[in-house]
Amino acid sequence: MPGGGGGVVPRPRAQGRGRRRRQKQTPSLPLDVVLAIAARTDAATLVRCAATCAEARRRLVDDDPSNLRRRLRLRHTDRFVLPLLRGDLAHVNDDSYRRKSDTYLVDAAAADGCKVRRVTTGGRPLSSRDGLLLLRMDKELRVCDPATGRSHAVPLPPPETLPDSVKFNGKYVLLVGDGEDGGGGSSNSTGRSFQILLACLEVSPHRRYLQLVTFSPERGGAWSPCGEIRIPNLQGSKMKRGLGRGRAVVIGGAVHWLCLTDAGHYSVKLHVKTAQVAVAALPESVPISPYRWRHERLLAASSAGSGGSPVLLVADGNRVLCWAQAKQTAKWKPQPRVVVDTETMLRFLDGAGGTRPSTSMWSTTHQLELEWFAERSGAVLIRMADYHFFWLDLQSMEIIRWYSDTRISYGSKHCPYEMSLSDWVPTFNSTAV
Repeated sequence: MPGGGGGVVPRPRAQGRGRRRRQKQTPSLPLDVVLAIAARTDAATLVRCAATCAEARRRLVDDDPSNLRRRLRLRHTDRFVLPLLRGDLAHVNDDSYRRKSDTYLVDAAAADGCKVRRVTTGGRPLSSRDGLLLLRMDKELRVCDPATGRSHAVPLPPPETLPDSVKFNGKYVLLVGDGEDGGGGSSNSTGRSFQILLACLEVSPHRRYLQLVTFSPERGGAWSPCGEIRIPNLQGSKMKRGLGRGRAVVIGGAVHWLCLTDAGHYSVKLHVKTAQVAVAALPESVPISPYRWRHERLLAASSAGSGGSPVLLVADGNRVLCWAQAKQTAKWKPQPRVVVDTETMLRFLDGAGGTRPSTSMWSTTHQLELEWFAERSGAVLIRMADYHFFWLDLQSMEIIRWYSDTRISYGSKHCPYEMSLSDWVPTFNSTAV
C-alpha cells in the first residue's frame, strides 16, 4: 500500500506542472487590439482600460487625435464617469457692496476634495455642455474650452432684429457636436462644432409660439432671422414664468424647458433638427407656489449621457421629489417619489466631518434648492441653508460629496463644468486616473 500510494501521488503533480506550462504558453491579445476593442464599446470602457497601466495611457496619447475624437463619442456614454464632472462654476452677482462680479470654481478633481478657487472668466456663465462654456461678456458672447484654453467670440444678436419678448426674456442654450471631425472640420477656434439657441415663449390670448434665433460658425457665423414655431396643446393666455430660468436639459438631440402659464405648468420639447415643438402638461401633484424660492424645479434625465427620458425634480421644503415622464407617451406620471431629504444629507455631512448649518438663522429649516443637473455625469447640485452644497448622483440616489464656502452667497448663479472626454484622455500621462 505505501508503494502504491507513492506511485499515485507524482502523477497529478506532473499534470499540474503541464497545465501551468500550457497556461503560460497561451498567447494574449496585443495591447493595441485590446484598446481597439475597448474603443468600439463605449467611452467609459475605454477610460477604464486606460486606467490599467501606463503603457495603455501612452498608446492613447500617441494616437492620432482625429481618430481618438471620432471614437470618443460622448453621446454613446450612458454610464456615470465622475472624472468628467470637473466642478461647479459659481458666479457671484454684483450688489451694492461689490464693484465687480467674481466667478469661483469648485474643483472636483482637486486632490484635497472640493477645493474652491477664484477663476478669471471675464464674463457670466450662461450655459455649459460637453466641456464647453457659453459666457456673456460686456459686448459679445464667448464659447470657450477651459481644458484647452481655446475660445471663440460670438457677436450678440442684433437687437433691431429681435422682438421685445426675445430681447428681454430670451434664454440661451449651448449645443455641442460629438467631435466626429476631430476638430479639423470645425470653422471656429475652439476646434469643436457648436450651436447657440436663443429661445423665448410668446403666449397671449391669440398667439402661442416659440420664438427662436440660432447661431452656428459652420453656417456663415451669423445669427439667423427670428423664427416662430407654433406650439400645440399649450393652454393659457398669459405667461407667468418663462423658460425656466434658462436651465434647459438636452436629451437625444432635443431641448427641454419648463414653463408656467395662467392655465398650468408645462414641459416644452424642441426637436432641434426638425424644428418641431411638443408640449406636455405636468401633473396636478406638482406643487406650484407664487414664491419662486419655495419650490425650485429642475429638469433632469433619467440616465446619464444622451439617453433616457426627462424627469422633473422639485425641492419641496426639506425633500426633493421626482416625477418621471413615460418615454412612449410623453405623459408625466401622476405621483412622485422621494429622491433625497435633509436628514439623509445631514447624516452624510456628519460622516464626512462637516459642520451642520447654524440653527440660529432663518435658514434653519434646511429647505433645499436645486441649482443644476450635469447631463453627462448625472449629478445634481443641491443647496442647503445658504452656503452648504451637496452633489447627488441621480442614478444611485446617493450623495457623493459636499462643500461649503461663505464667498458663494445666496443668489449666486451656478453652472456645471464637465470636461470633454476627448480633452480628458490626453491628460492621462500627467493626471492620475
